[in-house]
Amino acid sequence: MIERIEKNVRAEIARFDRGEHPVDFPPLPEIPAGRYVDPDFFALEQQNIWSKSWLFAGHVDELPGKGDFKLWRDAGSPIVIIRDQSGEIKGFFNTCRHRGGPLVREDHGTTKSLLCKYHCWNFDLDGRLLYVPDEHEFPGLDKSAHGLIPVKIALWGNWIFANLDPDAGPLEEFLGPLRQEMDDLGPDRLRLVEKHSFDIACNWKVAVDAFQEVYHLKHIHPATVNAALDHRGASMTLYSGGHSRMIVPHRDGSAARLSEKSDGTVRTSAPEHRITSSTSRAYNIFPNVVTPTAEFEWPSLIFWPTSIGTCRMDVWWWGQSDDCDPTTELWQTRLANFDTILGEDMENLGWVQESMETPGFTGVPLSYQERRIYNFHEAVDEMIGADLIPRNHAVPKLMKPFIET
Repeated sequence: MIERIEKNVRAEIARFDRGEHPVDFPPLPEIPAGRYVDPDFFALEQQNIWSKSWLFAGHVDELPGKGDFKLWRDAGSPIVIIRDQSGEIKGFFNTCRHRGGPLVREDHGTTKSLLCKYHCWNFDLDGRLLYVPDEHEFPGLDKSAHGLIPVKIALWGNWIFANLDPDAGPLEEFLGPLRQEMDDLGPDRLRLVEKHSFDIACNWKVAVDAFQEVYHLKHIHPATVNAALDHRGASMTLYSGGHSRMIVPHRDGSAARLSEKSDGTVRTSAPEHRITSSTSRAYNIFPNVVTPTAEFEWPSLIFWPTSIGTCRMDVWWWGQSDDCDPTTELWQTRLANFDTILGEDMENLGWVQESMETPGFTGVPLSYQERRIYNFHEAVDEMIGADLIPRNHAVPKLMKPFIET
């Protein structure tokens, strides 16, 4: 795979310098404007993407001990994600089976049981109904049939994923080739370093689109990312389900990566990580995760719709060593530098959304460099269902011949 990627990068640079479009790749139809501004399309997404996809929901470091919980609302319904007495992480709708009261009201905490404060129905950490006050007033009540409604939870290494659809297939099936391909990055070793968020005044897909191409580097990041990466060599791989990978070589071919530690020592990259250490290796995990990677530390960007024209970007930073203290000078510099780059993107996106909401915006013509965006939008349609999407908002299916399995 490494040899194939390096060959593709060289071929892309040569093709770009010749000014040629790949003869076997079709011109891409425009992405219809309504997908970004039509309330009906936004409602279809809410009903069919966020309630049916495997969604990133956190990291095991947030729940280190038995009874530790977090209240997770990003999928649209309040969910309690909790570590039970056996150490397993489980999820339940934050809804008492009596009159619908909440079981937890704090974003994070530790508890021995899940107690509804409305009428004090009490559930254990596995969701079983333990106690009903004045139970004799409920003749025939079967407590075994009134446990909390579970939500599917699965781990990918130390990452927590959730799915509100009780009929959803396994996470491994959803991730497809990504699970094996990203195994060298040690998902089971990843530690949570830091998390913070930004509100962005644009549709969530505008934000996701922006981080799936490097066509914008020389215009939005002339003195930062563009100075380090050569967009001509962008090698992209499309996977089914809207996932994708993008490899972009460093301009000087160096291994300038996050290899320095807070004590001043520098770690040496392993030979098998020559792609990871000498390029930008980034993934899109459908629907809303964009994660550049590195051998030692890196961030993930998670995008959540907050309205049709706004979204929130959560920035999670990961580490694989004991050097995961975000208060050190090195980490403070690292975080600040990355936020500067994100600021260059966000400064543009709000203006884009405002312009999209005018009659002057009729659609998005995509270049070959932006083909990951088209693959992503095909997956959006697949999740919603072709029979539900208005014809004038649909994206024709063209990517199948270019999907790698």
